[in-house]
Amino acid sequence: SRRPKRLGKMKVSTLSLLAATIGCASAFAPAATFGGFSRTGDTALFERKPFITGNWKLNPSTKDEAIELAKGIAGAVSSESPGDVALFVPFPFIECVQKAVDGKLSVGAEMVTPEMSGAFTGGISCGMLKSIGVEWALAGHSERRTINKETDEYINAQCLKLIENDMSVILCIGETDEEFEKDLVGDVCEVQLKKGLAGIKPEEMDRVVIAYEPVW
Repeated sequence: SRRPKRLGKMKVSTLSLLAATIGCASAFAPAATFGGFSRTGDTALFERKPFITGNWKLNPSTKDEAIELAKGIAGAVSSESPGDVALFVPFPFIECVQKAVDGKLSVGAEMVTPEMSGAFTGGISCGMLKSIGVEWALAGHSERRTINKETDEYINAQCLKLIENDMSVILCIGETDEEFEKDLVGDVCEVQLKKGLAGIKPEEMDRVVIAYEPVW
């Protein structure tokens, strides 16, 4: 099938791209802690402790379902787990999911607006998230790029605002199906990566995770 070939190509090209674009080993020496588990400060990209995350998108339908799902996931996580774990959930469920996982993993937001206050109906600021104990948010998810038309500049503003507020971000990058077919994977990801990280200092990269999120 086409997908296994894509994944194999992605694994090599994207990891090489990240190493080349960031350009310094210190960028891969994380000091952050997720859900009570610390991630060791290795300088090599391939020695980083796995960080396993999932976002729930527009799911589930109710608070009770969110709690049940969160408890089920948290029940599979322990101090012996081989990686750190985080869930990125819809805003209405953040606090109940935090309570349900009981510190066994991190709970983050699926997006954030770069504005801190004002006439931005539907916006969610870093200050709002921090006030309920959220330390992580996604930026640049493929669906936000395509459906909500978020630009690289807007996504960069989200990243900068999160860092400015001592929070952490998962920056999502990835090509569309059409771009993949035209062999533009490296070019697209390089542009998204450079624009998304613009203005972020090397010493701030311990609060940034890059996720490959293709639109296919």
